[in-house]
Amino acid sequence: MKISITTLRQVIRLLADPDLSMRSIGRTCRISPNTAKAINAQLVNKQLSWADLQALDDGKLYQTLFGDKKPGDSRKPVPDWIQVHSELYKRDMTLQLLWEEYRQRNPEGFSYEQYCRRYRAWKRTCKISLRQIYFPGEYIFVDFCGRTMPIRDAKTGEVWFAQVFVGALGASGYLFAIAVASQKIADWLKAHTLMLAHIGGVPRYIVPDNLKSAVLKNNKQGLLLNSAYQELAEHYDFIIMPARPRKPKDKSLGEIGVQIVQRWVLARLRDQVFFSLDELNTAISYWMEKLNERTTRTYPNSRFQRFFELDAPVLEGLRSDPYPYSQWRYQVRVDESYHVDYEQHQYSVLYTYAHQHVDIRANDEFVHVYYQRQLVASHTRQIGPGRTTLDEHMPPNHRLFREGTLEGLQTWAQSIGPSTVTFLQRSLEDKRHFASRLKAAQLLRREAQKDHWQGRIESACTHALRLNCLGFDRLRGIIRTNADSRQSTVPTVKVIEHENLRGADYFTTTSEAP
Repeated sequence: MKISITTLRQVIRLLADPDLSMRSIGRTCRISPNTAKAINAQLVNKQLSWADLQALDDGKLYQTLFGDKKPGDSRKPVPDWIQVHSELYKRDMTLQLLWEEYRQRNPEGFSYEQYCRRYRAWKRTCKISLRQIYFPGEYIFVDFCGRTMPIRDAKTGEVWFAQVFVGALGASGYLFAIAVASQKIADWLKAHTLMLAHIGGVPRYIVPDNLKSAVLKNNKQGLLLNSAYQELAEHYDFIIMPARPRKPKDKSLGEIGVQIVQRWVLARLRDQVFFSLDELNTAISYWMEKLNERTTRTYPNSRFQRFFELDAPVLEGLRSDPYPYSQWRYQVRVDESYHVDYEQHQYSVLYTYAHQHVDIRANDEFVHVYYQRQLVASHTRQIGPGRTTLDEHMPPNHRLFREGTLEGLQTWAQSIGPSTVTFLQRSLEDKRHFASRLKAAQLLRREAQKDHWQGRIESACTHALRLNCLGFDRLRGIIRTNADSRQSTVPTVKVIEHENLRGADYFTTTSEAP
């Protein structure tokens, strides 16, 4: 069974942790320990680490680690022993016949002796139930309650239902609960962030159920996590270990925690009317504190006491910067004009990526575009319809055309100075000469770039505006003759005083009436 690139990256990241065994890595990534061991051997032989491979795109990672050969699971295919066991209950069915059918599907599979021996070994273990032991600071089990809580809009009276997120620590049984608006990925990640802030640390593993906000695929072919959830795990440095589908014992502590919260907290709030999430969470927080401080005959120490004695001292430190939530969109096609659409706004990528499929990651400030996990474009987030195009993303012929447009000339003028902007605007105001002057402006720009006198344009435009000369030929003449830098040579004439010259007093003196 070949493993996906996502699983391969996860295996390499986990191999960097010296405390994890091959068996635990295999269990986390849904691969055999031998496959994890084979990948580790490649890393050791080539002296590679997660830091070396993390930034590589998918193709280069495969080539660096395996050359032209892609990794695969070299084990012989293992039969579904539950299915084999069920088939044997059918009339006249034998292990011999089941093995023959197995070998027809898998010519390189087990021999008959190996087949029988493995079936008997599986049969001996199928009735054994293991009581799981969780070490302090290792596990948190998370899930949503099946019961929702109504919230009434104070203005309209409309009722909507909040989801209640629950986290249960493995060693102490300490419980955390908070109400969020939905089970969507944004609320799922928000609940995790608030939970980690509440307990003041990070566990080694978080075990979710297989809801879409956490797991996109979890089957025999591999495990595929939601990218935003995986980013959260990398930000806080914990390992996501989803429960296996239809294996309730994998998350039994989480289900017990959900049941306790529903019966001990939510049931008490059934008759209260809440008008906001904050009101609901205030009530939940009050009863959760009571629940965690509660003692029983079986557990004389409260969950709160066990948390501070067991889990709190060994939790990993919590990062001071909270996780910046980003929304992902996958396999977005780049159109023929080398733009991608996000929230009705188009953003450019390098023109060579036209017709390719890329991933978009967006937050409140930026939009990032990735091709095979490599960042290929970054833009400031824009709200509403429109188009954002960077010059460096355009092919040369498109760039030349854009530079000659009115928009391109205005951008060029702004890069030089305010007088250049004013000169261009006033020169193009006369619609009768718009086309000819636009062409003259294009020519002036090319000459300025070619002859390296672009730094003279701002001073020349200031001089031309002072003289009210709005022609580009006159502007070119000012630049070439340095007219803007010459001082006025007209001499100042001194006034000669004589009897006909009247001073200021003459005009301010008033004569008396006769």
